[in-house]
Amino acid sequence: MASMLKKNSMAFGDIAEKDKAIVEETAEALSSNLANIGKQGGRLNKYRKQAWGTTGMTWLAVLVVVCVFFILVLFMRIAPKRY
Repeated sequence: MASMLKKNSMAFGDIAEKDKAIVEETAEALSSNLANIGKQGGRLNKYRKQAWGTTGMTWLAVLVVVCVFFILVLFMRIAPKRY
């Protein structure tokens, strides 16, 4: 029984060492991924700013068109008709 207990504790120790190596390897991979995510986040933020500038210009163009439309309608109401 003592030999079985010793054998089991040795197997558990080997498994614990393997798990520790896997955890360290995973931690290194996560650190690398975190650095890559930081780079990609910066690039995405830059793209978002460019996209918002384009969206803002689009809304400005729509606002100008709507204003010109209302000015035209007011002009047609105010200007006398010539037949």
